[in-house]
Amino acid sequence: MSTTTTGAAIATSCALVVCVTARVPHRILEGAGIEGWIVALVVVVAAVNGVRAVVRAPFTFSRSSSPGAWAANEIKVFVVSVTAGSALTIPLYALLRSTPNWWLLAWLLFSAVTLVGQFAMPMLLRAQAGPIEPADAALTARVVALGARAGVDIGAVQVAHGGRDKHCNAYVIGLGPTRRVVFGAAVAAWPADVADQVVAHEIGHWRLGHAARRLPLTVGAQLATFAFAAWMLAWTPLLHWAGVPSIGDPRSYPTLLLLTAAMALPARCLLAALDRGQERAADKFALSLLDEPHHFAAMLDRAADEGEAPRALPWFRRITASHPPIDERIRSCMRYVSTA
Repeated sequence: MSTTTTGAAIATSCALVVCVTARVPHRILEGAGIEGWIVALVVVVAAVNGVRAVVRAPFTFSRSSSPGAWAANEIKVFVVSVTAGSALTIPLYALLRSTPNWWLLAWLLFSAVTLVGQFAMPMLLRAQAGPIEPADAALTARVVALGARAGVDIGAVQVAHGGRDKHCNAYVIGLGPTRRVVFGAAVAAWPADVADQVVAHEIGHWRLGHAARRLPLTVGAQLATFAFAAWMLAWTPLLHWAGVPSIGDPRSYPTLLLLTAAMALPARCLLAALDRGQERAADKFALSLLDEPHHFAAMLDRAADEGEAPRALPWFRRITASHPPIDERIRSCMRYVSTA
């Protein structure tokens, strides 16, 4: 997250606090004479997103190529935010208003989405990858041999020419006993000894069962988050601060936005710590498999220089980062050299 993005996030958070303390939703709904909760919620969603767009404007304008492009993008973001926000919050508020067990039903829904997303991941990756074509014979032979060395049957090797390519990535996907390796075009063009390190790392994720191990923890973290949210959103001092009789009141929308990130932060930090541990384990797998630490370090340097992976992170970004910073991973690689 850049300094500009961080500034915009802080500004929008402050705007939400102002919306709550100044009773902006209350004033709008009273002034318009709106009573039905669904219409009231849509109006509040639009108003809050409008306020957030205004305070975010100086930050987004500085990154725009022209005033016209900036205005068009801001209008598009506002329309999408209001539409998506209304589509998501209307069912949520229906649950909040209908049953004290809303959190359990919401958890079941989120868990189902998580499970479906896990099984749909190969299709999502394929959709993001852009045009895909078979890799050349030399690259295919090299990857198949590397897979055999790791005990993995590689059925196909492909190169993607869009989407994830800009991240200098490669990934291993496929159901059943046979895997498929997909390279971003940038990685496919790297020197063979360097590109092999990426493949070994990705095979490590699969061989170590990282996705399967993460799934139950993700579902459990979601349950804990929703249970905590149910307790927090029924807390009388919070409702008094928001100026609402219950969290199901549409006027509580900016309060709900403020609390969402805070309530999800512990689970986010926990899962990020797990992700970083899995990345370190996959690094060690690749180092053990190929025993080429200098090539592995060269791969990490390219990930930083060409893929814009961060070399270092401040603590407040590190606690939610899914990958250790590049310089830390290189130091670990060098420690592998010293102990090998």
